[in-house]
Amino acid sequence: MFKMEPDSTTYDISNSSKDVSFPFCVGQCNLSLYKHFVSGEKNTEIQLIERLQTFGLLPKTILCLENKPTCKVMCKSARVVDRVQWICEGCKRKQPIRIGSFFYRLQCTMVQALQMILAWCEDADVHVAAEFFDVKPRVAVAIYDKLDELTASELSNTKLGGEDAVVLSEMYPDCLNRLSPDTTDQPHVHQILMMADTKHIPTHYRFHVMKNHLKKVSNSCNEESLQEEVENTLSSVTHGNSLVVSGNNIPIVDGTASIAQLVQHCDVEMQHFLSNRIWSQAITLCNASRDLCSGGPSLLCASTVQRYLDTSLYRLRYGDGFYEHMLKIIANKFTDKYEICKEE
Repeated sequence: MFKMEPDSTTYDISNSSKDVSFPFCVGQCNLSLYKHFVSGEKNTEIQLIERLQTFGLLPKTILCLENKPTCKVMCKSARVVDRVQWICEGCKRKQPIRIGSFFYRLQCTMVQALQMILAWCEDADVHVAAEFFDVKPRVAVAIYDKLDELTASELSNTKLGGEDAVVLSEMYPDCLNRLSPDTTDQPHVHQILMMADTKHIPTHYRFHVMKNHLKKVSNSCNEESLQEEVENTLSSVTHGNSLVVSGNNIPIVDGTASIAQLVQHCDVEMQHFLSNRIWSQAITLCNASRDLCSGGPSLLCASTVQRYLDTSLYRLRYGDGFYEHMLKIIANKFTDKYEICKEE
């Protein structure tokens, strides 16, 4: 039975634990974690660094670059931009506290970086957030780009379906109701293969911006090219033991069932859900992605659309609490981990 279910940390944060306002909506769990990092009345920079180390966003220990037997690196207060740095007691070599972390070489304070990550998690406009937090636009965009790339990487490591699971597939914009014509005036309307894993609540989606329709191919080759791309995408995105169901606007490929075959075994309510309601959130995102097309080459904006869809889908999976999830991923991917051997 198948289951369907600036370069300094002197930024004023002394009152951050009390009245916090942002130019975008923030979930309670996300806000609570942000306050945890920045709250404090005295020595806020040192407290922040300790909390970042405890969370794993900064290394707790590092190795001296000289790596001599007498070297022993300690974290100490200093008259530097971050108010704390690594100092070797043996050779006196100094290293920035941010080394071996996501914050290294970012030209903003670590608080500002935390703010921009929060803004990204809440899907805030990068320029609005940059202006509000007084972050240079190029730095803000660089942070957003890093997080987008990290999200795409994380998403690519997951698959839909599994044993006793149903994965539905449908093609956008072909699936839109022709009784309500699509009158959106956009330069490109990319075909997007939508896939939905029905065992998750909320539904786990994956999107693939089709490449075949971006190429100049003859009509005789178009159908064959479309079917091959759909088959390859479904194979790479779903677990092999899933029941993959093709929608009315997708060519049937080997090993898949049609939506008509599936719904005949469902009651009326489930039929409506599988044919229409399950795609409502997915279609909303696909519609929104059209705004990213500016009239330039369709191949160029297709990659932008793909990145937007991947990031949006990843946010949907976690909701409030996404900030903690992303910070843990950042800590795992960027923070260097050293084991210091102690002499007996």
